[in-house]
Amino acid sequence: MVDLLRVDTPVTGSENASRLKPHQNPQQDQLYNVADPSRVSKTQDQNVNADRQPNQYAPNMDSNFDKFMQAVRSLTSLTETYGEIFFSKLGSQVNAGLSSNFTEELAQYMNLLKMTDKELLHFLKNQKSSAVKFSGPFFDLLRQAIKESGSSELKGTILDFLRRYDSMTSGNHILKNMVSNLKNIAINMPQSRGTQLNGMIEKLELQHLNGQNSNNLAILKNEILPFLANYVSSTKDFGMARDIMAVLTLNIARYESGEKEAFLQSFFTLMGFREISRKLPGVDLEALKNRLMNTDALNENTNLLDHLVGIISKGMNGAAGVESKAIFENMLSSLLLNESVYMPLVHMTIPAEVNGRQFFSEVWIDPDDQSEKGGNGGRAIKILVKFDIRDLGYFEMILLSKDGKVDLELYYPEILAQKEKEISQGISEIITRNQLSFRTFVLGKCVSPKSISEVFPKLYEGRNAINVTV
Repeated sequence: MVDLLRVDTPVTGSENASRLKPHQNPQQDQLYNVADPSRVSKTQDQNVNADRQPNQYAPNMDSNFDKFMQAVRSLTSLTETYGEIFFSKLGSQVNAGLSSNFTEELAQYMNLLKMTDKELLHFLKNQKSSAVKFSGPFFDLLRQAIKESGSSELKGTILDFLRRYDSMTSGNHILKNMVSNLKNIAINMPQSRGTQLNGMIEKLELQHLNGQNSNNLAILKNEILPFLANYVSSTKDFGMARDIMAVLTLNIARYESGEKEAFLQSFFTLMGFREISRKLPGVDLEALKNRLMNTDALNENTNLLDHLVGIISKGMNGAAGVESKAIFENMLSSLLLNESVYMPLVHMTIPAEVNGRQFFSEVWIDPDDQSEKGGNGGRAIKILVKFDIRDLGYFEMILLSKDGKVDLELYYPEILAQKEKEISQGISEIITRNQLSFRTFVLGKCVSPKSISEVFPKLYEGRNAINVTV
């Protein structure tokens, strides 16, 4: 019989399991790995976003405005890259290794650059007018009415009129965007459906004036949209074509808001308010209407600038050589950056050839600069001009004008170092001739180009607005 009372041999290592260790208080909590503060040499650099990697789920803490400002600080301006392409590479290789179509378009562009002094001034004025669409006494009157009026109905009518005016004057631009959308949709469809869509695209009038877009709207709403709706419902295509359709519908809505009859109805509704009509005594409403509807002046500069954008687009596709694609991409990014909704400055692009010398210039204007305090309360205008003259070099000018006093900084290329006195004398004569006077004048060699954010601290005011992240 098994002796159940006999104690078996204990398992090795368990004989002391129930014994207290010497000098150990069972009631005392034990601490392990105690940090020694005397050995801490620096603070931890890691932040909440340090472990964020591409394609991870960690949130991106940068807002859209933050990304815009990062681009402003880091992106090279169009002026700084234009000369590298058009004055050097393309200027010396028009007939060397370039496709015939690209060479022909480049030749047309170079021919459009030739201007007289008067033509250059006209080009500059028209571009300024198109850049500041809502300018002039009439729009100043509407701004004043919005500030002074307590009527929500009047404010709503003014905003509706401005929206339709913007759409009408942008009609040709919106049409080009829609045609581009439709062609991209056709590419992403099966060939048979794409061929049908291309046939409908050919029915669109690619040029119209003064809001005369009723024919195009009929084709878009009665043929193209039903065709696209039927395509999605029958094929369940939720890919790239469907995404482009979403953009297309937004462009069609904007295109429709600029229709001539809708604009006229909005105009005469606005003129029916006494708050507006009494501020326009003796004004011929018919003449005012015709002037607002004449969009020719706003579109006068598009031919030259469209050629420039076309060349940049082809350059991005490798038409000017694979090694130049990155430069063209930088140029396009610079153009788009200056059209951002966060850009509070008037921006103008001036490619030209005057007196046999080619140059390219960009101008940024702040018509209401707040950085200068004091004076009699007059408006301060701040201007940054970057220009590159072929075979001469790169210039920068910063000008602040208020109360007839001018602060001017002009930076010239190294090649003109020996002519600094002559340059100073010439600038002084220009200032005097325009009945202005210097408060400060800085003249020196251009060491490194300045960023827009460095010249215009006003850009950072966007942080005080609603800031979103997508």
